Amino acid sequence: MDERELRQLREYLDREQIRETFNRYALGVDSSDPEAVLSVFDDPCILITQQPGKPPRRYEGRAAVERFFNRGLINDLKLLRHRITDNLIKVEGDRADTRLYWDEIREQNGQLILGGGIYFDKLRRTGNGWKFTERHAMTTYWITLIDKVDEHALATQILLAPRPKNVRL
Repeated sequence: MDERELRQLREYLDREQIRETFNRYALGVDSSDPEAVLSVFDDPCILITQQPGKPPRRYEGRAAVERFFNRGLINDLKLLRHRITDNLIKVEGDRADTRLYWDEIREQNGQLILGGGIYFDKLRRTGNGWKFTERHAMTTYWITLIDKVDEHALATQILLAPRPKNVRL
């Protein structure tokens, strides 16, 4: 293999490892496991969340990001599933910039909701793999599919399995 082919191979491996970081994040969120989610964030790191029509919320520093996920993921949602698509990854040495779409379905406050948006990320290669140094989660849509998920709806319209716990690889 010549030098150019080795660089290409390294870039392909980096991209696959970055995709693994995306998937570990989504699985951690979906299984309500803050520890799994935080394992893919660097120290220091920044999390930015943004909903349509509202200013972004910024959580700077590992402690602030940890508080956000510990508060937000320990809940009684019956269902939360992410789907991540169309990821664009630009690797430059030990840094990467990414953009990808996410869709999710969730049960929250008695409603069944379909939502989604775009993640804009900055990552860094560490001794423990690729980690987010900055994650900007911009929600672009939020649709209520069923306004009241009650016993009748669960019996006739939808099936919600319990959220998986401790599903790490």
